Amino acid sequence: MLAVWKYLKKSLGSKQYEQELILRNKSLREPLGLSLSEVDLNGEEQQYHFGLFADNKILGCVVFKIINNSTVKLRQMAIQTTLQGKGFGSKLINKAEQQIYKLGYKNIEMSARFTAIKFYQKLSYSTLGKPFVEQGIQHIKMYKNTANKSL
Repeated sequence: MLAVWKYLKKSLGSKQYEQELILRNKSLREPLGLSLSEVDLNGEEQQYHFGLFADNKILGCVVFKIINNSTVKLRQMAIQTTLQGKGFGSKLINKAEQQIYKLGYKNIEMSARFTAIKFYQKLSYSTLGKPFVEQGIQHIKMYKNTANKSL
């Protein structure tokens, strides 16, 4: 059975958070020859973390950083490599968005890797501005406003 798990400050250091860090590092940093740093993890206790689990094993995760009272930044979305393209990422984002909107946030922004643009466009995110390089790879700003949409 799949379960979406959300947590904040009190759960940092938990088994779920440790699984999340391993997945984020393996999926997002190691392919670039990097590893998660203190800078990457700075302030995480003030961010919203969501994980998709089956049998207490992480399948995917996403973090949302608070920008202001109405906006959060989607960051470090990761799905187990063997599960990509099978709908798990969409399920995780949809469930996490529902929780984010219940908390009162209406806007989501992000710096999306070029390889993920189509994935986010299918979830109604729009591109904004020109491409730029971050962590050594091409990104573009994306956003979603759901103030007038029902989830």
